[in-house]
Amino acid sequence: MTTKKREKPPAGFTFIELIIAVTIFSIIAVSIYSTFHAGIKVWLKTSPMIEANQALRVFFNTVSLDLKNAVAYYGKEEVLSKPGFGQEYEGKINFEGAPDRISFITVISVSGPGAGMHDELARVTYLYDKANKTVKRLVATRAEGLDEANAKAFDMLYGVEEKDLGFLYCYKDMISNSEYEYEWKDAWEEKNVVNIPRGVKIRAGGFTKTVFIPSGELGEET
Repeated sequence: MTTKKREKPPAGFTFIELIIAVTIFSIIAVSIYSTFHAGIKVWLKTSPMIEANQALRVFFNTVSLDLKNAVAYYGKEEVLSKPGFGQEYEGKINFEGAPDRISFITVISVSGPGAGMHDELARVTYLYDKANKTVKRLVATRAEGLDEANAKAFDMLYGVEEKDLGFLYCYKDMISNSEYEYEWKDAWEEKNVVNIPRGVKIRAGGFTKTVFIPSGELGEET
């Protein structure tokens, strides 16, 4: 008696198996694409917000550091004698404060050929550039004569409306007559032009930050 060997079925997939495999692969591919596409849309939507918030953080940190390092500067070419010794201060104004701009002498970190990183006096100005809708930081070191006209300009914030930038300055509350109680005004108008305000409120991009200056004084009504 002879036995026949069973023949093995031909290797490969049946048509049904191919259909099932293609269907599963398509479902997985569509799911991956949908997730990836949704992620791209979220990123495109939030990226400008993240960049704007980062720029605001850098702006507030920079102006805060500049204000905290502000100094009452007496240049030899600017003063006959310090106020209080019988003569008027006849030099450049040390601290200028307006509703939409601020300018003062401070200490900043700079680097130069052969000097490395070091601290140096500079006049720093923050103002609004209407033409480009930007908030600028102007820096004039001794090399520029501490003169705003010769300052180097840096853009800090972009796409800002003029109404979104503002400064307020710390004054004594004349009702209470206490140096621990104060009010805020939109201009710094001190008779002693060397004085630095004790505090400045900065408004930009819908946010407000108060910076108190260690060397500052409360302003008085003029």
